[in-house]
Amino acid sequence: MSATELHGHLLIAMPALADPNFWRTVILLGSHSPEDGAFGLVVNRPSEITLDAVLPQLGITEPPTRAPAVLAGGPVQPEQGFVLVEGLSSLPSDHDINDPQFTISGRSELLEALAMGDLSRRFHLCLGYAGWAPGQLETEIEQNSWLVAPATDSLVFETPLEDRWHQALASIGVDPGALVDLGGGEPS
Repeated sequence: MSATELHGHLLIAMPALADPNFWRTVILLGSHSPEDGAFGLVVNRPSEITLDAVLPQLGITEPPTRAPAVLAGGPVQPEQGFVLVEGLSSLPSDHDINDPQFTISGRSELLEALAMGDLSRRFHLCLGYAGWAPGQLETEIEQNSWLVAPATDSLVFETPLEDRWHQALASIGVDPGALVDLGGGEPS
């Protein structure tokens, strides 16, 4: 796949990927280019932090009317939050990543509108992100660290977190039991 084809796809960690930050993760790629590398959000790992705990830190004092799970979006800048939203059209910020199915934004105003029910869309708050230098992700894919699959809103927003890795593999016809784990099991 070319760089432009990876944008908006899922990366599925192979069992031998022993890095504890990525073991059995599913990552939605928000951007990918040969010049800039890649940026993505882990969509199957819950954070220990709740939305109720985050909102007051942003100056939002009302309790949310909607509070989906907060996700551990990746090991880079875990104090930085990103809102992953289903199907919004273009947003006014240059920092937003828009895709026909998903929008990734760092705007607290968007998070507030979603959490308070002012904007009716499914969403997750992701803390941190996964990032790759130019050429790094391509090398990791060639080394069989990752499989690539089309992203669907049902997998990202409906499938239970603990089932997303298996479901992502099944979406491309891969039986997780048939994969060889050369890494010796779950990393410590």
